[in-house]
Amino acid sequence: MNSDSNAKKTQTDKNRNFNQSTHHALDGIITAFKEEANLRRDFVIAMVVLVAGYFARLYYLDWLFLILAIFMVLLAEFWNTVMEHFVDLLVDRQFHPLAKKIKDISAGSVLIGACLAVIIGCVVFGHAVLYYF
Repeated sequence: MNSDSNAKKTQTDKNRNFNQSTHHALDGIITAFKEEANLRRDFVIAMVVLVAGYFARLYYLDWLFLILAIFMVLLAEFWNTVMEHFVDLLVDRQFHPLAKKIKDISAGSVLIGACLAVIIGCVVFGHAVLYYF
């Protein structure tokens, strides 16, 4: 008997239920956090911002904007990671000028999101500082 028949079969068809979909999604999140230093850095910064927001006793709308900005940056990082892996798969990790352009533009979207998050943070925390002083 072939020992491969006892091995877990790799899934190639659609997910059968919500639990299976959720499991795969969580696997993706864990993999991204393990492999992407920028994502971990962004997460740490987000935690610092949330703690600062707690101590600043922010208004609920301020929280809404901060959380939106944080998730926007994290989503941009995830999509950038997806694009990098997809491009690497297509070009078999060989240099191609179009692949570089795609990766650079994808990284640029993260930078734009981060800049917006910084602006939102400055407005939210600037308002909080002015309110208390």
